[in-house]
Amino acid sequence: MEQEITQTPTIDASRLANPMTRTVLFLMVGAAIGGIIGMVVEFFAFLFGMTATPLAIIFLTMLPLAFAIMAIQLLWVFLGLPVWTYVGGKFFANRVGGQSGKAAKDLKITFLPEGHPIYDKVQAMAQSMGLPPVRHVGHFEDHSINAFACGQSRDNAMIAFTRGCIEKTTGDQFEAILAHELGHIASNDMQRMTYAYGVRDALTFFLVFRKLKMLALKLFTFVSEMEIMRFSRQREFYADAIGASLTSPQAMIGALEAIKADDGKPRHALAAYENLMFNGLLRSHPPLDKRIEAIRNATYIKQLPHK
Repeated sequence: MEQEITQTPTIDASRLANPMTRTVLFLMVGAAIGGIIGMVVEFFAFLFGMTATPLAIIFLTMLPLAFAIMAIQLLWVFLGLPVWTYVGGKFFANRVGGQSGKAAKDLKITFLPEGHPIYDKVQAMAQSMGLPPVRHVGHFEDHSINAFACGQSRDNAMIAFTRGCIEKTTGDQFEAILAHELGHIASNDMQRMTYAYGVRDALTFFLVFRKLKMLALKLFTFVSEMEIMRFSRQREFYADAIGASLTSPQAMIGALEAIKADDGKPRHALAAYENLMFNGLLRSHPPLDKRIEAIRNATYIKQLPHK
């Protein structure tokens, strides 16, 4: 038997922000470990290859020099890769959002002017949460019900909705989805996931000229992607709770049920931004039934800071 859903207490949006320190450090350490393992594997593969040639005797006399060179390279990777992860991650993350950013180009986002009903609705709700105005509000052609927020700061945030989200949801459901996305901005989830996306691009760029590109990248992503996906799944529950608190549990559940009933197929282009999407395509989001159940039970709503 389903529990009766009651109106939730008012949340204190000013206390939603979570620091990014843990995510930044995790990605920096993960990059260093992946780079070091990749370097060691590459070195011993080279070593094995050389000892199997007629030049093996000559090469063996040069082993001390080879190990010294490897030690220098390892030191450079240990120090340089984390720095590039931080600096490069910031650089590439800044290229994702905004009207001229990568997401806008990839998804062909049309940006809405001040005075448009959706633009004004976004700004009004952001103001009620004590957030800065959302600088970029837009929509893009996709028949699935979806939306996402991206950007490296609250002052330069972007929210975009699919055409399916605008046309297939009721007013209350649309507001719940909007509140969900603003919840990601208020809690720093948007900044964190945009940064993680930037780090992935930065490491791909860094390793593009190296033979160990795929190996090191896989070693990095095997651990880091699991952590990013785990974090993303967890934060979706909290964003749903924020959406339910700012609108109503019924509206948030209605939005999720609309997605369940929707037959719109997301475009392949959305897969690159799955971590940012309201309706996750792959492993970055928990199952819809679990999200609905969590709202009905107020599991995460109870954990939010309330006034």
